[in-house]
Amino acid sequence: MNDISARWYRPGAIPAVQVRELTDMFTEVAGEFVPPLTLRGGTAVSDLRERGPEAAPSPGNGYLDEMLQQELIMSRHKGEAAGFISFRSNHQDPRYAELCPCLYVSTIAVRHGNRRHGIARALYEELFALPASLPRWVVLRTWSTNTGHLELLDRLGFTSILRLQDDRADGVDTLYLANDRTAKAGAAAGGFAAGAT
Repeated sequence: MNDISARWYRPGAIPAVQVRELTDMFTEVAGEFVPPLTLRGGTAVSDLRERGPEAAPSPGNGYLDEMLQQELIMSRHKGEAAGFISFRSNHQDPRYAELCPCLYVSTIAVRHGNRRHGIARALYEELFALPASLPRWVVLRTWSTNTGHLELLDRLGFTSILRLQDDRADGVDTLYLANDRTAKAGAAAGGFAAGAT
């Protein structure tokens, strides 16, 4: 794992070179999410039913722009941009108010050529290791058929806190999961492709 590194960027403070790298990674993986990230107006969109391309926001707007205004951890594998995790550091939601404020993961993804090298696990471990002054709980949402991500989350000790049936499509539920980052995370192995949101 010594060929994997990560760096935390505060909201709006990501340098231009990393913005380009993030944009490239985002473009590569956006279509793997359910629904695709390019068909969403932002990271907090709650209506996740799939829509046609005619409903897509303009490129460079919406989701990616919002991600760039959030906390961000970017990873490198053998010196190349490999993956990222974006999150809100003071998130509130009445549906799981007892865990708020929390670190809310809006997106986690690993580039195609960097999968199965432990990068997703490393991104989560960096998130868990952030300063104790940040909220204790990590919360995220993903889709029920995202089995690779769900297996990793289980190994990391995430537990399900909410399920919205058929929220994204018929037979595709939205799952909310949480982890107390102050507790020792379970051992994880491997990585995943596209992830939270």
